[in-house]
Amino acid sequence: MNIILTSALSLMSLLCFASFSYAEDITFDDMTVTATRSERSSLELPASIDIKSASEVEVDKASTQRELLNSIAGVRLTQTGSTVGHTTSIRLPQSTNPYYLFLQDSIPIQSSGFFNHNGLAYTNFSSAGAVEVFKGAGTALYGSDAVGGIINVRSSNPMDNLGTKLSAESGRDDFQRFEIGTAIEIDEHAAISANISHAKSDVWREHSKYERDELSINYVNDLNDENQLKIGLSINSSESEMTSAINGFRRYRDEPSYIGQNVERTISAGVEPIRKFDYSRLNFELNHIVSDMLEVNTIAYIRNNRNRYNATWEANAPSNDSEENSYGLLLKADIDTGRVQTITGLDVEYTQASTEFEQGFDYTPSGWGSTVAAGKIYDYEVDYKAIAPYIRVELAITPKIKLGAGLRYDINSFEYTNKLTDGQYAASTYSRASSDIDPTFNHLSPKLDLTYQISSQQSVYGRYANGFRVPQASRLYSLRTNNIDFSLDEEVTDTFEVGYKYRKGGHEFTTAIYSLVIDDTIVRRENAFGERYFINGSKTLHRGLEFSLASKLSDEVTTKLAYSFSQHEFDGDDVYGDNEQQQAPENTANARLIYTPNQLSGLTTMFEWEHVGSYWLDDANTARYAGHDVGNIKMRYELDKNFTIFARVNNITDRLYAESAELAYGSERYTPAPPRQAFVGFEYKL
Repeated sequence: MNIILTSALSLMSLLCFASFSYAEDITFDDMTVTATRSERSSLELPASIDIKSASEVEVDKASTQRELLNSIAGVRLTQTGSTVGHTTSIRLPQSTNPYYLFLQDSIPIQSSGFFNHNGLAYTNFSSAGAVEVFKGAGTALYGSDAVGGIINVRSSNPMDNLGTKLSAESGRDDFQRFEIGTAIEIDEHAAISANISHAKSDVWREHSKYERDELSINYVNDLNDENQLKIGLSINSSESEMTSAINGFRRYRDEPSYIGQNVERTISAGVEPIRKFDYSRLNFELNHIVSDMLEVNTIAYIRNNRNRYNATWEANAPSNDSEENSYGLLLKADIDTGRVQTITGLDVEYTQASTEFEQGFDYTPSGWGSTVAAGKIYDYEVDYKAIAPYIRVELAITPKIKLGAGLRYDINSFEYTNKLTDGQYAASTYSRASSDIDPTFNHLSPKLDLTYQISSQQSVYGRYANGFRVPQASRLYSLRTNNIDFSLDEEVTDTFEVGYKYRKGGHEFTTAIYSLVIDDTIVRRENAFGERYFINGSKTLHRGLEFSLASKLSDEVTTKLAYSFSQHEFDGDDVYGDNEQQQAPENTANARLIYTPNQLSGLTTMFEWEHVGSYWLDDANTARYAGHDVGNIKMRYELDKNFTIFARVNNITDRLYAESAELAYGSERYTPAPPRQAFVGFEYKL
């Protein structure tokens, strides 16, 4: 047992014999801003929204996105081989597809035409004040990518966290994280906060060390009774060595720390695979109360995203450098005339993007595959414009029945410039699109919902939401010879959902049943060399049940249970027929027992169980992953008003399990999850 684990368990034992009285226990948070970009009770909204409160986020002390979000019903994030990278599954199978909208403080963190499945790495998730997940297709306020769900990472309000806090944490494999945050009250109307953190780790797998830095600055000023100004600056940077999936169950079982065959092959070719994320955003928000009936909200932002990596999943290991500079404006008006409430607005974003995809050496395959000469494979620029007016109207038919309807019209246009010669690259199967491919995607998304407020504690709702997602620039322009003469259409989705919500005293229960149909699904195909390309396929069907139950059983004990059952199938696909989709467990669950003893006031202990059911490894349905169960324990203890110590042990039984698993190119491939890991740390408030 290593020294960190020993220290963590010793600290946990110590906490069980201490006593002070400063901490607050974990609270339920009912107020959400994601659905309408205004604070409202989730009980009154006709949608499935989960909110993770600041107190629970503090206990989780997440160092990865999965630790922050996987306790929410129907939400499953898996970490990739670059540690801070991830894939997402909300009401859909695990994939890298752009079915999710990622927000930081209700502002998109990336352009809809340039989706990065690692998108939450662009948020300052490790210092989040709270987090919300809107499940299913978004309201009229959201367009492309808001299909499976919306994740909104919220910063803390400077007014709520005045003072200075220092934090340090250490853990297995030389994990270290240092954080300093301060919030200053300028006057009774204004405050400013700044938070900076640095994390690094050698990580338990070979060739997977990483470093990450985050900076957040938030300013809020109540200018007068009618106007509030907010200014935010968010910057983060990550650099990580890369690993790959391990081919073959025996190698995965016997040597889970192995680097992976793809990365080993890449290093043998003289390439050092590294992934780098860089992100910055400056935003201004002005909220203006015009009258008792009208409130206007304006958000303007500028944003930079950059993503660099080596494509180790390709045998020739080319390097990628993609960068997007975006300028956005979100205009929204809330009109309240009593029985009728209207939200109307306009979203505008302009993105200038560039992609360079380069082969670093002359590659000749030893078996199947094509030769690739050293040089630039792709070098192109894209100007992307997204404009969307929208409206949502809510009519109170009776004091208890509310009807809602929405419309959104999205115009998404690409203007592409190829800086190299059109067509096939040398003797390879890579192809460059010609500069005359400038598609525009127009889509009208209707929404309809009905809410019945049974009482002040419970409600039922039904909703229909049409959604879509545009093809990504990489799918349009980074081509193979198989699809040089093709065109892609947007995917169109229809979501039907009914739900029930109950909240009274120390108990909260929500459940939803949904059906999601995706038409013209963009599916992956393989050419004769095993190289991947993409086309529009047929329909896919997604159905499921989710429920969350949180109960404060006593002053000392709180329980939280999240469960999801889902089925995901093709519908008449040319290759897979009506098969189930891969990497889509039918059952996932998370249970938490939170203990805050009165006689040891100040102590919070959380016992957590995570369950992932079995799933198909491939769309052909030839092999399955068995699923897994994992236990974690987390503790936080406020010794006094200034000093807090905390500890957590993940995978406490040291179980071998896979973050993700698939069958590809005739081989089972496993991305192993971390073994038992222990972390200890402290916070000091000045």
